[in-house]
Amino acid sequence: MITQIAALVRQASRAVFNSPGVQYPQVNLGGDLAVAQGLPERAELVRMGNSWSAQIKEANAFTLLITIPSTLAELALQNGEATGGKSYVIDRFWCKTVTSTAAANYLTMLAQVTPPGTAIVADSANKVVSSLSGKAAYTGKAQLAVHSVLTGALADKWVAAGNNNNLTSAANIAAMVEAYCYGRYIIPPGGVFNLNAQEAVSGGTAILGVEWHEVQLDLG
Repeated sequence: MITQIAALVRQASRAVFNSPGVQYPQVNLGGDLAVAQGLPERAELVRMGNSWSAQIKEANAFTLLITIPSTLAELALQNGEATGGKSYVIDRFWCKTVTSTAAANYLTMLAQVTPPGTAIVADSANKVVSSLSGKAAYTGKAQLAVHSVLTGALADKWVAAGNNNNLTSAANIAAMVEAYCYGRYIIPPGGVFNLNAQEAVSGGTAILGVEWHEVQLDLG
C-alpha cells in the first residue's frame, strides 16, 4: 500500500513558523523528509515517566571473581508484568568497583537474557530504584534480585558487554565500565535481564546498575 503525504519543498532557506494553523512537513528537492531533532535523544522517552534506574547498594557490593559465572546473577532485572504487559527496553548498564582490586586488572561486564518461564525471585532489599524523570517512587512491576542463582541464567550464555576497562593502577577504587544498549535488549513480560562481572586478577568488590524504559510493545 502506498500512502500519499502532502509536503512543502524546502528551497534555499529554512522556513520559520510563528503562527497557528495547519503546518506541513517539508522535503528537500530530492524528496527526502526534512527532520530536526528538538530535544536530546532520550528526553521524549524519559518524559513519559516510565524510565528507571536500579543499582546494588554499596553495603551489599559483591566480590569480583576471575571465573565466568554459571547460574549466578549479581543483579537481575525481572519483568513482573503479566502476559501482554509492558516490555523493559534496556538502555544502559554499568559496573563500578567499591574497593580496590589491589592490582592492575581488567574488568568486564557480563549479561544474559532469560526468556519467560522462570519463577520470579522476590524483590531484594539490597538495591535502590530511582526514576530518571524525578518521580518520588517506583510505580512499575519490576522485581530486582541481588546475588541469586534462581533467575534462570545458564552457563556459557553470558555475553561480554561494554568496553573492557584496563585498570592500569593497583589503586582503582571507583573504576567503572558501562554499556549503552540503545534498546538492543528487550525483556518481555516474565523475562529476566541478568548481570555479572569478571576480572583478571582476584580481589576487590563492585556494584552493578541498570537503566531501562517500560513500554508497551508488539513483540514478534
